[in-house]
Amino acid sequence: NNKIMADFAELDTNNIVINTERVAADDCSTNNVIDEAKGVLFLNNIHSKNSVWKLYDRDMSENVNNAGRPLFRKNTAKIGGSYDTTRDAFIESKPYNSWTLNETTCSYRAPIDEPSYNNQFYQDNGTTAKYLINWDEDNQRWLATGSSNGSTYLWNAQNQTWSLLT
Repeated sequence: NNKIMADFAELDTNNIVINTERVAADDCSTNNVIDEAKGVLFLNNIHSKNSVWKLYDRDMSENVNNAGRPLFRKNTAKIGGSYDTTRDAFIESKPYNSWTLNETTCSYRAPIDEPSYNNQFYQDNGTTAKYLINWDEDNQRWLATGSSNGSTYLWNAQNQTWSLLT
């Protein structure tokens, strides 16, 4: 059963995403085209309320559509995130005070770029494993836990390497 669905985010009075729902295209389309207003009426009718709902694409991330569809509202909607009416974009909640909003992607970025995908792996006794990486807000740096001994490593953004934190 491969029914076409549309995704909607329910917003509170501050445009914070409080709920997400999938709606069958039959309930929110006109002439086989998803109609946001029709979807909003459908959702408010079945829930007996008068909420603000916004259509979103669950495959949007950092202004890229991972399913190859047209770009739409920069990111997928996430509960606790927000909808920015000026940018017509969904934005995740800010993870740390030091992070800034990238206007192109409407995603937050650390002051130091996160290690690239290829730099998130290490060899452990002949097996490839992935570091557990987290941002250290107090010291403004990326840390990783890896290897079977649970050591902590510090990311050096200049030479793109991890070093043992001592």
